[in-house]
Amino acid sequence: MALVDARFTILGPTGIRVGDDVDTQWGPLKERAVLAVLLTRPGASVPASELIDWVWSDERELPKNPSHALHLYSSRIRNALESLPNRVELSVSNGAYRLNVPRSAVDYFQFRDHLDRARELARGGAHQQALTAIRSAFTIWQHQVPLEDLKSDRAASWRRNAQLNQQIPAYNLLCGELLVLGEYNAVLEALDDLEPDYLLHPVLLKRRLDALHRLMRTDEATQLYLSMHKAFRVDRNDVAADDLRKFHDKLQEHGVAHVEPAAGTANVPAPQQLPLDVPLFVGHEDKLAALDAMATQPGVVVVSGSGGVGKTALTVHWAHTRRSSFPGVLFVDLQGFSDGAVLDASSVVDRFLQGLGVPPDRIANPEHRLAKLQSLLSGRRLLVVLDNVRDVDQIHRLLPLFSSCVVVVTSRSKLSGLAARLAPRRIPIGPLEAEEASRLLLDRIGERIGSGGELVELTRVCGGLPIALKVLANHIATRPGVRLGAFVDHFRERGVLDIGTMHGPRAVFMQSLRALEPDAHFLFRTIGAHPGPDISVSAAAAMASLPVCRVQEALDALVEAHLLEQAGELDRFKLHDLLREFSAGLLEDPGERTVVEHRMLDFYLRTAENADVRVLPAMVRVPTPDAGNDVRAIEFCDAASAHRWCTAEARNIVALVRFAIDAGHFEYAMQIPQLVGQIWLRQGLTAEVLDLLHAGLAAARSLGKAAEIGAADLMQQIGHTYLLRQEYGRAEHYVHSAHLGYLRAGGNQTSGIAICLHTGARILVATGNIPMGLDSHIRALALVRQLGESGRGLERIFLFRTGEAYQKAFEYEQAASYYHQALSLAQTQGDEASEATILQLLGSLSFARERTAEARAFAEDALRKHARQLAIGRVGEVCALLSQVEAEAGNSLKAKQYARQAIRFCGRAGASLSEATALCVLGRILGQADQRDGAVEALERAEAILLDLDPDRAGQVTSELRHLRAEIDIPAARVHSPVVERGSEVRRP
Repeated sequence: MALVDARFTILGPTGIRVGDDVDTQWGPLKERAVLAVLLTRPGASVPASELIDWVWSDERELPKNPSHALHLYSSRIRNALESLPNRVELSVSNGAYRLNVPRSAVDYFQFRDHLDRARELARGGAHQQALTAIRSAFTIWQHQVPLEDLKSDRAASWRRNAQLNQQIPAYNLLCGELLVLGEYNAVLEALDDLEPDYLLHPVLLKRRLDALHRLMRTDEATQLYLSMHKAFRVDRNDVAADDLRKFHDKLQEHGVAHVEPAAGTANVPAPQQLPLDVPLFVGHEDKLAALDAMATQPGVVVVSGSGGVGKTALTVHWAHTRRSSFPGVLFVDLQGFSDGAVLDASSVVDRFLQGLGVPPDRIANPEHRLAKLQSLLSGRRLLVVLDNVRDVDQIHRLLPLFSSCVVVVTSRSKLSGLAARLAPRRIPIGPLEAEEASRLLLDRIGERIGSGGELVELTRVCGGLPIALKVLANHIATRPGVRLGAFVDHFRERGVLDIGTMHGPRAVFMQSLRALEPDAHFLFRTIGAHPGPDISVSAAAAMASLPVCRVQEALDALVEAHLLEQAGELDRFKLHDLLREFSAGLLEDPGERTVVEHRMLDFYLRTAENADVRVLPAMVRVPTPDAGNDVRAIEFCDAASAHRWCTAEARNIVALVRFAIDAGHFEYAMQIPQLVGQIWLRQGLTAEVLDLLHAGLAAARSLGKAAEIGAADLMQQIGHTYLLRQEYGRAEHYVHSAHLGYLRAGGNQTSGIAICLHTGARILVATGNIPMGLDSHIRALALVRQLGESGRGLERIFLFRTGEAYQKAFEYEQAASYYHQALSLAQTQGDEASEATILQLLGSLSFARERTAEARAFAEDALRKHARQLAIGRVGEVCALLSQVEAEAGNSLKAKQYARQAIRFCGRAGASLSEATALCVLGRILGQADQRDGAVEALERAEAILLDLDPDRAGQVTSELRHLRAEIDIPAARVHSPVVERGSEVRRP
């Protein structure tokens, strides 16, 4: 393979080959930097967070929205790649970027391929051909600085590793072949071509000393030896100093550079105990590179992961590809998680002695055997693989024997108890990415007609776990007459846990489970009943009915055993899909499963109820049954902690409600959505609230007449949510249905009917029918006052909404009167959330009355209170108001900042009218600043919103747009949006 075949260069500036030329100035620096990172891992996915660390070296240089910047750069890179004769795809999936090119298209990997070829030829004794191959490699990389367009710490680390693991070994191989062929002066010339600090690399220093001795320049060699020996001593690198002294002594004694084995190890064979390599190994390029980097010095590397994830396969494959770097390899399976006997330290010692040519039975005393092995290994840099280790106790006596070796330990445990003095380096192994898993299946079953979609589905069923993929592939390969789609249908329904019987996923997981302590074993069975994507310590403790401290210890043990993963937070954990299926199947007794499910549902119901009371203390309570046994529900000290719990548990609560419906626990499915719905609305999660409320309504309808009131409550909340989203037709439908539901239920339904009347009034006002809306507001207020003290919370809300209606009718004095009555009630009841909303309305009223300073004061006070309540939608609305206030006051910069915050928060919460207001303010400010293309874009977006919601305002915006377009020529495409600044991640208030 010649250099001209490389389509991309990362050795030096990032280049793209077009024809015979390499263009290194094809784009700006940051775009070249992004492409360079992707080219270090061709065909592999690079998460956006990792790309950001690579590309931006200083946090001060980081754009406000790095993800937006990456999307922009990737788009420009795609444009640059269009010049290539063969298509190169840059894809983005799940927040990760991947460049689909073969390794051979990148100069760095071409260099490595030439290097591997040269090593192979040298091992076979074809030294002249090896020399030609290594010189070909050096036509690709000699003096260039790798990743020259990147200045980050990650890039610097990659450069160091590339130099240590590729370039230095390449020069070592070059010098070795030149010495074998007698070209001693050429060795010195090659080394003189390097920077002077190459002498700090002992392997190249030894090559120079060897060449000088062979050229009879012994005085020069001795002087070099003395200066470097002293330098190593000064740097306290005693190992390198002693090694250099021994090497120099041998040179003086023999006159040639032949390193004898350490004392007592003469004539000891080089062991090669590796099992067969894995055919067609797929994936984990980053882990292989990490092993390369960690194996440059003696030490311990722990490769850990769950059973069946491919730890042994990866380690054995890596060892086979790198065994030429070691004078021998020792390998043993310690059977830590097998069904047979676990190997102890003495058995390992015997096997290693056998591999080193020493019959163990020659030495009767086990301690003497251990001492013999230590003496044989002393000073020898062997590769030692301790596979399938159960725990630290199994290997703690062995590790001191390998002080000069590279030791790779594989285990399902993280082996956290390894002594700190060993400074073990760690490589966690996870499931394969979807594309890698598909390649593994395809390699083993071969091409089949229409295999694309079916392969993807089969890999999804296997969850990327290699053991499941391999057993499944074998199952499919032995049935060539069955179409692939039939396997998809079969395993989608059945799963792959039980495929492969004794060596399948279930058997592997069961081995791991048997190694656990009783608490961890019990907890693993229990949490399989949890339907959500993750589980907290508190929820697990409630399900298991165990103290939190014991549950925390058991969860940590499950993480240590790779049966559970940490889910981003210290108190949250998650199961791999196959492990979840395995865990769920362990709870076989129907009675026990029912008890666990009820504990879980009770925990979420009571904790959600506590959150509802803390966040909305003055609201009408959702009716729930009396609490029975202690369900270990969380008590919240303030509204903020209740908000945080509701946010953290959002996906779990959705999954829990669906589970409750499927399992027939309809009461829980009806009540939980009502408890968390109002809290989520304050966070702007309107779509999630609607999904949850509709699920609750389905549960209520399943309960029939007994849940008529609950169904009406849910329909009323659904209507209210649609009102907030300005979907007035749907809002009216559900509010009307709720009203009918309350009437059908009979009894005293005054509060429900009053709420329906109130929500209907708001819909009338919002759709322009203000007189009828005001009439409905007055009637709703009169109805709720019949409730007396129990209706005070609703009365407060009805008061300020009535004031809002009067404001829209331009009856400002009446509006102010209702607002102040509501504010007095909110302050008396200590309801900060309502107080914030009323202050926001007072700010809006003051702005309408052209009292700018007063409007600003009310709005800023409201903003602080809404922010404390984490009410994202309200924050956006107040920011929109403040943008208008500051624009009116002539503070363009502040107005622009508030407008951009409003656009962000209102867009997230679905507060479209306030978003349109902010867009109009921003458009006018940009127009005044001669940023007319940005002004047009902002007003176009506002126009699109208002056409559906407020046609009169839309007409005003359309008129403004006509004037702007008459003044400028609109560009065909914009590189970035002037409306939302490049990288604008607006700070939360």
